[in-house]
Amino acid sequence: MSKTREFLDNLTHEQLLDRLSLALDGGGLGIWDWDLRDDSVQFDRRWCEMLGLDHATTPMVLDTWRTRVHPDDLARCYADIDAHRSGAAAGYENVHRMRHADGRWIYILDRGRISGRDPNGQPIRFTGTHYDVTATEHARRDTARQRRQLEDLIAGLPSGVAMFDRALRLLAASPRWLRDHQLAGASDPIGRPFAEIAPALAARWSPVLTAAIAGSPTGSDEEAIDDGVAPRGWMRWDARPWRNPAGEIGGALFCTEDVTDRVQRRREAEHARESRLASLAIFAGGVAHELNTPLQVISLEAEMLGRELAKPAPRVASLRDSATAIATTVRRAGAITHALRTLSRDARHDATAAVAVAAILADAEALCRSRFESSGVALAIDDHTAGGMMEARAAEILVILLNLLNNAAHAAAAGAPWIRLGVAQRGPAIAFRCVDGGPGIAPDDAARLMEPFFTTKPAGVGTGLGLAIAHTLAARNGGSLRHVAGEAHTTFELVVPVADAPGATT
Repeated sequence: MSKTREFLDNLTHEQLLDRLSLALDGGGLGIWDWDLRDDSVQFDRRWCEMLGLDHATTPMVLDTWRTRVHPDDLARCYADIDAHRSGAAAGYENVHRMRHADGRWIYILDRGRISGRDPNGQPIRFTGTHYDVTATEHARRDTARQRRQLEDLIAGLPSGVAMFDRALRLLAASPRWLRDHQLAGASDPIGRPFAEIAPALAARWSPVLTAAIAGSPTGSDEEAIDDGVAPRGWMRWDARPWRNPAGEIGGALFCTEDVTDRVQRRREAEHARESRLASLAIFAGGVAHELNTPLQVISLEAEMLGRELAKPAPRVASLRDSATAIATTVRRAGAITHALRTLSRDARHDATAAVAVAAILADAEALCRSRFESSGVALAIDDHTAGGMMEARAAEILVILLNLLNNAAHAAAAGAPWIRLGVAQRGPAIAFRCVDGGPGIAPDDAARLMEPFFTTKPAGVGTGLGLAIAHTLAARNGGSLRHVAGEAHTTFELVVPVADAPGATT
């Protein structure tokens, strides 16, 4: 230190200035010296060169600087200058754009401080340096833009992403990941241990992340999110190691995605298929009964026709009666097969259409009446719509009505053996009401009737899917299905929109 002091003390003033100039040139710095009393400014040669100006002809006034600063940056410059002049800041520092002589904008790092005061202590000189940081600023802005693009990309992903170090400290996390794990409101979780941020989550996932760090990535396409009482959703997750620039494992990446909607849609589709199969199994037995009766009639009448025709003098009246009975029974069998065609149609991708109420009631009756009557349950159907039309999918409305009628028949068999299916128009809606003489539904059970897999029937008798699917189908057809509480007898009501256009499908 003493040798450096001795060296400097032996330099002349001119030598010191020469060495200072060399140092400034080597650092690429320009110098300015602003006289606050008259706004005159001394700009050195390097300052002028940065802006493509000729030092010999450059006006040494504040306006030379001020008029070249970008208009959007000027107010911030003056604010930083005033902060130093008022004593609020130890020095002046600002990055701003200035117009080069060739018209392009360059970025300047400007630094300075008060270098002279009058006898009253008021600042009269402001001296500083001027440095071209265009390349650095462009690189910084490119990096910032790329960072924003990456953040936008990560934020737009269906998965949430979190990065942990080897000690399971949270290094970074996307907003979706924080939100999905109820950590969006956590105070500054970055840099903190996982176990400190979310103890319950850490207890579940720390072994998974530790295994990933050890080089064993794992994952699951569908896992129940359990809050300790019941699953509240499903999640897809993946845990794998990340590596630093040296190729060493630096920690674990943890990606998670809430797939609850997807799982629920898939399960609803599975429920619909299961319900359809269960309904077909029920209807298969019923259809066998419904078709067996007309076939027996046809067989018997055909046999009677044969015997009568074998007589020397057949009785015309007897032949006519048998032919009439066969024709009537064939029409009945035709109604059953028509109803089966309606029922068996997969209408999931069909648009709604105008459907005749009478046609749907006829299909439902064809598939139920004989079976119900054989078990001692009377079925009454009352259509008060006078040719009413509804906007719906015929197959799905038939499925709903058959489900209601079959449930009613099961209940009626344990109480008063009757069922009434009535339908009427209420303004813009068609309302079906299915009422049975059964023992009724307990209030506690009534609130759960539309839940999948809930049933009031004995084990092995019902799947618990019928009403849940019927409820979904009603909504799909723009209507609703509900249990009507407070009625004297068990009552379910199906409401669907009235058709606007004339014409009907069956």
